[in-house]
Amino acid sequence: MPNQPVALKIKAVGMVFSLLLATWNLSAQDALPYLLTTENQLEVVGFPIHQPAVDAGTVSAVKGPLVYWSPSFTDRPFGSALRPGQEYYVEVVGPVSHSWLGHRFELDETSTRARTDHVLVTLASAYNTRGIPDSSLAGARLEIRPHLTVDGLWGETIRDRVLYGGEPATSFIFSLPAPGTVPGTLSVTPSLQRPSDPLEWMNSLAQGVRITEPLLIPPGTAVVVTLGQRRGSSLSLTAEPRAWPTAAPLQSGVNLLAYPYPKDLRLGIDWGSSREGFKGSAKPFPGQDRLEIWAGKNRRSFAPETQASGGVRWRLLNPTTITRDWAQPPTYLDRIPPGQGFLLRKSKADSLHFFYPPQP
Repeated sequence: MPNQPVALKIKAVGMVFSLLLATWNLSAQDALPYLLTTENQLEVVGFPIHQPAVDAGTVSAVKGPLVYWSPSFTDRPFGSALRPGQEYYVEVVGPVSHSWLGHRFELDETSTRARTDHVLVTLASAYNTRGIPDSSLAGARLEIRPHLTVDGLWGETIRDRVLYGGEPATSFIFSLPAPGTVPGTLSVTPSLQRPSDPLEWMNSLAQGVRITEPLLIPPGTAVVVTLGQRRGSSLSLTAEPRAWPTAAPLQSGVNLLAYPYPKDLRLGIDWGSSREGFKGSAKPFPGQDRLEIWAGKNRRSFAPETQASGGVRWRLLNPTTITRDWAQPPTYLDRIPPGQGFLLRKSKADSLHFFYPPQP
């Protein structure tokens, strides 16, 4: 069937989201236009889609950091397909029984581009969901795709608004996952010293510290966004839906998450149940896992409550006695719309955590 447009509308007040799609009968390989509109107040944004793959193929062997595989085109070295300045990751999309299914690892773009064959050079990175690949990766079907990044999505818009819209660069704030660090998140603001300079990114919490690493938005994660003082922005990209599990390791503490599929996340069905290690309780307690929905100054916290059926439902906590009492009357969070990010405060790390495609 022909591609159909998807528009995701995110509004800070009330966090109202709508995914406008008449039917969803697309395969994981069907690219479609995707529109994201955000307001200027604080919002938590996720992406229920990903960018199309550069290529796909099957792994034949792994030797050290080198992955030997069979890309679809062989008329020139595979590395020549990688654009300078763009970050790429490798994802295992099959077979369904493979032990690496749904895992990702980072590509050493410079070393891969320098090769005269099709070999992929992997990179040790905290963004790898299962470390450096080894011989157990053989037989896996891979897709290589460009990362979504804060700079790639919002950089040009911010630059124009600072230069021509009279908005201070410091009014744009982004918080995103920072795996491998103690806080687990990184807050950044743009900096533009002179009109001819490239846009730089500064650590919002450490004055004068410039961020040099790419601001990546991996699948299954979210970004806390404040877009200036006056207005939000609209973004469009060509995107694809996912059809396989998505590795999303959890750390102890704050995790910025988003369901990486273009359907409502049904808590207790698609995610948020005992399958992911969440345990309900009759009464809130300190150190309990909490899910938080942020929208501007409106922030609501939920925790898993034990149900008579043996399952759990995520119940609203009393904001003034958050570790002791439920809010009254009882209020539950059962669905999170596509593209709405959320915070998960986790008491224990879970390196094996996955998001799975929606249940029937």
